[in-house]
Amino acid sequence: MNLAEYLTNPNVLQRLLQLLLGLLICIVGLLNNRFDQQKTLFRKILVIAVCVIVYVFLAHQAENLVSQKSAEQDTQWFQQIYWMLGIGYLFALPTIGYLLTTRPGKQTQISRQIPQAKLQRWRRDLLGAMAAEVNMRLDDSLHNDHLIQLVMADKTEQVGRPEKITLNPSKSPPWWKRLPKFRRVTTDSEPGQKLIEVFNQEDIAGKLLILGAPGSGKTTMLLDLAKDLITRAQQQENQPIPIIAELSDWKDNKQPIAEWLAANLKFRYNLRKEITQEWITTGKLLPLLDGLDELGLERQRLCVQQLNQFLKDVPQVVVCCREEEYKAGEQILEMRGAVCLQPLTDQQIEAYLKRLNCRHLWPGIQQDSEGLLELARMPLLLHLIPVAYPDGLKPVERELKDPKAKEDYQNQCRQRLFEDYIDRKLKESHNRRGYSEEETRRWLGWLAKRLKERKQTEFWIEKMHPDMLNKSRENGLYKLSIGLIYGLICGLIGGGPSVGLIYGLFFGLFFNKIDFHETIT
Repeated sequence: MNLAEYLTNPNVLQRLLQLLLGLLICIVGLLNNRFDQQKTLFRKILVIAVCVIVYVFLAHQAENLVSQKSAEQDTQWFQQIYWMLGIGYLFALPTIGYLLTTRPGKQTQISRQIPQAKLQRWRRDLLGAMAAEVNMRLDDSLHNDHLIQLVMADKTEQVGRPEKITLNPSKSPPWWKRLPKFRRVTTDSEPGQKLIEVFNQEDIAGKLLILGAPGSGKTTMLLDLAKDLITRAQQQENQPIPIIAELSDWKDNKQPIAEWLAANLKFRYNLRKEITQEWITTGKLLPLLDGLDELGLERQRLCVQQLNQFLKDVPQVVVCCREEEYKAGEQILEMRGAVCLQPLTDQQIEAYLKRLNCRHLWPGIQQDSEGLLELARMPLLLHLIPVAYPDGLKPVERELKDPKAKEDYQNQCRQRLFEDYIDRKLKESHNRRGYSEEETRRWLGWLAKRLKERKQTEFWIEKMHPDMLNKSRENGLYKLSIGLIYGLICGLIGGGPSVGLIYGLFFGLFFNKIDFHETIT
């Protein structure tokens, strides 16, 4: 049978039509995998519409033609089949060939659809917002004081890095080029070494884990690093923008870190998610992630797993975590380097107090070696001492040999320090906005308790949920008021004030039984 006979055989033509419909189904499936690469909603709708129209048209026509009896398969029938096969294969073969031979476009293509001037403006705005946030948080953290230069101990073993790396001697650089590598933090750094110097080291190359005890200055050091990185990004356009995010806000155990960061920046700075994800993977954003230990041990392990996946796709990232919680998690974060912030020495404490003209506090701190001196080794608590005790300290000499008694005494000193600090701050002149000192204490305590329950370190009024109301009466009043508002609006639109009041009462009672916030989210 020659080609002409094949092309005039109804059974062959019917099989070609069926094959064409199968190819169209494959095209729809391949395009479905490419939807994430589409840049706009309009383009997605356009692709779906074209595929549906072509498929429905060909399927309908093919069904009619294939179902015709042999007696009705005249010259017009063959012409229709030829037209359909020609148009169908002309559309299907190049399309499926393109989809099979090309890879999905990387997200770096997204920015090419946006004018360069707009991208530069977004970068400039984000950089300005981050600079303002970092400066504000540094001022709050340091109480308008200078940064204490901390000592950093090398903890490379905490990220699974080998102690020695064997190099191929034939390909090794000359000895004078290898010398700078020995300047890395191999034991303890010198006081005054900037974190950005460690961050920039060749063998760390921007992937760094910061460990330390509570109050050791991890967050402050992270903010100081962010400040230096912002300055560099402002001077050089090819440098990444540092973005600080709290891992305590990571709520979905299965959510990739890149998606979480994109949603986080969308909420905070209204930056488009696809742009954020592209900038992260291409190194235009540098994530500085704090509060890994705030997740709790079980979720911390899950987060480390997600972070390790995230580390494979990003060139630079910094993570902060308490040393004790990190070790308890027994999960290695696959960074290139790690440092642990060391407690302050006597010389550093004395120098700090001297700089503040508070050297008169040093003898009292030094004598209380089991209590206040141990607290003062943590920068956070050292910042509080001059504010809490501006008039000096009473001499205290204690020598405790029992570890439990020593721990209890330090807890008492810490609690007393916090109480004295709060008393002193509340006595300062400021606008109380009608709240008494007792009410201020009560509400601050309430807020701190709610944040602790939710494992949060920052309070955003935009994220405040009605479930923070701890009394059922307060929660009920909130739901009742929401229901009344919605009911009144619906009732007034539909039937006037009297109907609005009835609807308002009904909806108020209805929402009082249902958690409105969970319903809408």
